[in-house]
Amino acid sequence: MAAAKAAVASVPCEVHKDAVVCQEAKVQGTHGIKVGEGTVIHPACSLHAKAGPIVFGRFNVIEEQVEIVNTSDQPMIIGDHNMFEVGARLVGEGGQRMGDGNILECRALLDAGCSVGSGCTLGACTYLDAGEKLPDETVVVGPGLRHYEPGAREAHVQAVLKYIEVLKETLPRCHHLRKSNVKS
Repeated sequence: MAAAKAAVASVPCEVHKDAVVCQEAKVQGTHGIKVGEGTVIHPACSLHAKAGPIVFGRFNVIEEQVEIVNTSDQPMIIGDHNMFEVGARLVGEGGQRMGDGNILECRALLDAGCSVGSGCTLGACTYLDAGEKLPDETVVVGPGLRHYEPGAREAHVQAVLKYIEVLKETLPRCHHLRKSNVKS
C-alpha cells in the first residue's frame, strides 16, 4: 500500500487553490494532470495521464467511478463547466477536446479520438464511436438517436455551478482533500 501511495504522490498534478480534489481519487501517470479553478474531483474516480497530460478547465465535476485516460502524447483538454456522472468514461488519445457545459450521464462512454462541442448531453449508457465529432448542443439518447437542444450550454453551466457549491461544502466533511500546489 505504501508503494501505491508513493506512486500516486509522484504524479505531476497541479491543483488550483479553489479546486476540491479528494485524496482517494486515483491519479496516475507520468505526464501530468492540471486541475482548474473550482473543479471538484470525487473519490473512487480514476485519472490516468498514461502517455500525455490531462488538462481540466474551470468548474468541472468528476464523480465516483469516472475513468479518464490519455493514451497519446498529445494533451487531452477538457473545457469548463462539464459534468462527468458516475461511471462515465473518456478513454483515448490526446488531442481530444471537450468543449464547455457538457454532461456525460452515468456510464456514458467517449471512445478514442472523439471530440465534443459545447452544451452536449450524452445520456446514460450511451457512447460515441472512435473518432466521432459531436456538434454543439447535441443530445445523444441512444444509438443513432440524437437531437439538437438550443440553449443547453447555458442551462448546463448554471446546473454545474449550483452543484459545485453544494459539493464544496459537503465533500471536505467526509473526505481528505489533496492540497493545492499552485502558488497564488
